[in-house]
Amino acid sequence: MIRRIIIAVSILTMGIFCTVIAEAYWEWTPKTGKWINPKHAVKATSKEQFKYGMELYNSRDYDKAILEFKKLIKNYSSSEEAPEAQYTIGLIYEDKGEYYEAFKSYQKVIEEYPSTERVNEIIGKEFKIANLFYEGKRRRVMGVLFIPTVDKAIDIFRKVIENAPYGEYADIAQYKIGLCHMKEKNYEEAKAEFEKLINEYPKSSLTDDAKYQIVLASSLISLNTPYDQEGTESGIKVSEEFKTEYPESELKEDVNGIKAQLKNKEAEKIFNIAKFYEKRKKLTSAKIYYESLVRDY
Repeated sequence: MIRRIIIAVSILTMGIFCTVIAEAYWEWTPKTGKWINPKHAVKATSKEQFKYGMELYNSRDYDKAILEFKKLIKNYSSSEEAPEAQYTIGLIYEDKGEYYEAFKSYQKVIEEYPSTERVNEIIGKEFKIANLFYEGKRRRVMGVLFIPTVDKAIDIFRKVIENAPYGEYADIAQYKIGLCHMKEKNYEEAKAEFEKLINEYPKSSLTDDAKYQIVLASSLISLNTPYDQEGTESGIKVSEEFKTEYPESELKEDVNGIKAQLKNKEAEKIFNIAKFYEKRKKLTSAKIYYESLVRDY
């Protein structure tokens, strides 16, 4: 019985030993003068390594393709294939639905290979990814789907601007940052971002849209703070500025509607003040506010 146990243990030990030896198999390569593990070996040239990575990518073996492209970047960092390998990693993550990883991979191309001819193409892809986050596109993290936050969209839109401050997507990315804050009901932050668009991109076709959003944000701040007279006055002021600055805008009627809402709110406040004084028998003060209502509204 004991002999059988000893034999069984010996066989198991030999099996484990053989497995370790197989996994740790190394070869001597005269060309490099080094021992290498074929499992982790890189191809003899960057072109061969890139071709191998593309074969894996085209066969949809995404994880292995990423691994092989990373090997290329590590071992042939100065080759003309290196930026293409990094770019293709971005494509793979995009195909996998891992949009933030795709963005980070694309951004790495711009930061580490600034002379690449793909800069404009990559910025366009980053803008598209930012829009997916803004619109609520789900993203995959470690195989699990998460609903993205607007913060991710803001981060990527800012990078789009940083990559090309006066490029094709700069003004619209700035506008989208404002919309992100509107979506989150951060109206003061939204106003600041729309003001930034108007100041930094005065020739943009979006300046009237940005001014309209400022009017809208101001009205929402006012309507959400019922006793804030200053906010109401500010909203009315920017609505009047809009009509002066953009008299031909298609948004003029919408602004008139917002202004009417704000004027009604302002009138209601004045009426309440007049009633307050009237109840306390301060008729002179009440009269001033009633006359203001008749005169201005």
